[in-house]
Amino acid sequence: MKSHAAIMVAILSQPLMAEPDATAVPADVARAQFTSAIQGREPADNLVELNGPAEKIFFYTELSGMTDQLVIHSWEFKGESVAEVRFRAGGPRWRLWSSKQMSPDMQGTWTVVVLNAAGDILAEKTLDYNPDDLTF
Repeated sequence: MKSHAAIMVAILSQPLMAEPDATAVPADVARAQFTSAIQGREPADNLVELNGPAEKIFFYTELSGMTDQLVIHSWEFKGESVAEVRFRAGGPRWRLWSSKQMSPDMQGTWTVVVLNAAGDILAEKTLDYNPDDLTF
């Protein structure tokens, strides 16, 4: 009988699981994209390939439900991280962007990996930059 009582006490002492908050916004990356410009806090276009020279490219991210969480844009070229830009989401819907100055010697595939504070990948996009190719 003692063993049943011990089990019953253990079961009753467990905290009750809270019901999920139906109004909570799931944390995620709503949009992530390369763009040639930011206009009115929005990307001007969605680039996956850029033919011809560019002075600067941007990486735009829209976050949902990530208030006060750290987000990192890791810019990678030829498999190496060349820059990291850190942000803290300031609200339930937060838009942010980073940029990279470009030059003709930066031809190739660029990747931006969006990470959280734990280093988990939230999103990842690539852009092929061909400054010498003027075909559109």
